[in-house]
Amino acid sequence: MSLVRVEGLSKAFHRANGEPVHAVNDVSFAIGEGETLALIGESGSGKSTIGRLLLRLIEPDAGTIEIDGQDVRSLGREPLRRMRSTMQVVFQEPYESLNPRMRVGDIIAEPLAIHEPQLSRAERQERVFETMREVGLESSYADRLPRAMSGGQQQRVGIARAIVTRPKLLVLDEPTSSLDLSVQAQILKLLHRLQEQLGMSYLYISHDLSTVNYVAHRVAVLYLGQVREMGPVARVVDDPQDPYTRALLSAYLSPDPQVGRDYEFALRGEIPSPTSLPAGCFLYGRCPIRLDRCAVPPVPLRGIDPGHVVRCVRAPLSEPMPVHEVAR
Repeated sequence: MSLVRVEGLSKAFHRANGEPVHAVNDVSFAIGEGETLALIGESGSGKSTIGRLLLRLIEPDAGTIEIDGQDVRSLGREPLRRMRSTMQVVFQEPYESLNPRMRVGDIIAEPLAIHEPQLSRAERQERVFETMREVGLESSYADRLPRAMSGGQQQRVGIARAIVTRPKLLVLDEPTSSLDLSVQAQILKLLHRLQEQLGMSYLYISHDLSTVNYVAHRVAVLYLGQVREMGPVARVVDDPQDPYTRALLSAYLSPDPQVGRDYEFALRGEIPSPTSLPAGCFLYGRCPIRLDRCAVPPVPLRGIDPGHVVRCVRAPLSEPMPVHEVAR
């Protein structure tokens, strides 16, 4: 059963002269209960904007958003405020997302004061200590200020604040990108354990394919605010069927310096301006395997396997895409 359903989501920002910058373009996806969907793509592909649209931190121009059966876009201020306890976010920079003047215990307790005002002071404190234990923080840390903690500990505070109301959905906006590798691994293991323990669904936003492989069940690949390919992680990573996905994967470098790249698949040319997108395939001007019909709209997502959709008109491919071997 799907906890989240998004259909036709679009968002354009406007420059001072009124010119639209198309950030998200007709995006649709679903997230099941207890499932993790990862959004990957290069900077500017619309990943974080989608996360903020999903939570209505910014307003979409078009599309529908349903969370737990409720039409989020139709909710007024107070109903939306009440619903926010079921959908929370963990930000990329832990220290910048925490109030530097508040103590850790108060930071974690703040959502309870807003969403569960019926709790007594003692009940809130008990919930705070319970949540701190769940994320691996000692209760003595409740009296600390964020600046007295390491980056990994600060991110644990951010996670504790997000889960203290027991939400059904967490948007994880590159939650490990500012941490070193050893701490990244700890945070990823924590998120995996919390999902199993609390049954939450995740929208996991990242550019790091190694973390996506670890935490996600399915992955959606974004380019210029549009989904290029979406399906089970193993299927998309092991046998990508879209040229942009191939190019993205071939650019990935393993953290292990002894591991080389399996192949190189390069795009050519410049990324189109988000103020003037191509009429047909957004990748047309850069794709080395394009066909004439790729320039003719529409170019919709098409199913090629159960649960696996792709926007390339040549998919499914009868032969592997041409690749160039790279010396190890």
